[in-house]
Amino acid sequence: MTIRFHGVRGSHPVADPLMADYGGNTSCVEVVKVNKAGVQVPIIIDAGTGLIKLGYSLAGKLFSGEYSKTFTMLFTHLHPDHTEGFNFFSPNFFPFCTIHILGMETLKKNVGGVLKGKMIPPTFPIEYKDLKSDRKHGVLSDGQRFFIGQDGAPILRFLKNKDPDPLFEVGVLQSFAPSHPQQGAMYYRIKDLEDNSAIACIWDIESHIGGDVRAVRFAEKTDLMIHDAQYTEEEYLNTSNPVQGFGHSTFGMAMENAVRAQVRYLVPFHYNPRHTDAGLDAIHETLRKSPAPEVIMAKEGLALTLKDGLLLSRERFPSTFSK
Repeated sequence: MTIRFHGVRGSHPVADPLMADYGGNTSCVEVVKVNKAGVQVPIIIDAGTGLIKLGYSLAGKLFSGEYSKTFTMLFTHLHPDHTEGFNFFSPNFFPFCTIHILGMETLKKNVGGVLKGKMIPPTFPIEYKDLKSDRKHGVLSDGQRFFIGQDGAPILRFLKNKDPDPLFEVGVLQSFAPSHPQQGAMYYRIKDLEDNSAIACIWDIESHIGGDVRAVRFAEKTDLMIHDAQYTEEEYLNTSNPVQGFGHSTFGMAMENAVRAQVRYLVPFHYNPRHTDAGLDAIHETLRKSPAPEVIMAKEGLALTLKDGLLLSRERFPSTFSK
């Protein structure tokens, strides 16, 4: 499977040349596998502004049949930096696209209800009902396990022998406040059922001294962990500008959870919008001194391919806007 990063920032997007290498778009990760028919089947995690460029890049692939017209979108939670790209996601305007939208229910609203509320005039020019895609909504819960089929649709029940071979297995862990205020967040464990490679997607989490026990158990012995790393230790401990309780981890917390979970690769993610390329490079130099796990910094446009639990390739794919 291949993991592509389309947005790696937390809180809000930034447009600054000092941050161009890592990127300024908010959270959006795409996990892709080719099915038996030779079609790319994705799981998209979060709809931050990174989703917008992903949508632009898909138009040609959808029309050519290279990319599945049915796919699943998972939401960690419903704050703006994880939803604000959805309104501008190009496949929403294609009537042949079916999008399965899954996430938490909070304050008696599921993901669909929240997205619908973002598109109410006069704050947006069209309404949710006017989108052309077929959108199917579902609510996930703590401890749930489900599958993604060859056609890209979720199978929200345990498999029986008559079911087709699924591509992915997805596990769900839900945290609650104060881990991420005010309604918590959902984390996902995604396993490639062909070669058993597995990743853990754990962001918008404020870890604990000694590690977050539930997150560590959830991610235990996955091959790659994508983990919230919004703050440096100095920022987290700063008494003049307190950020404790904001629901985010430090780079040190991410490393601690990765070590305890015995993962092969740690990918820090959800960067502070004030962190520059130079600052993140310096943090990477410090983190890479650890003997294990190997640290790979999330960057917009980075694609990581896992096979049999090992990193087969890492590369940068071109921007949708590049000539």
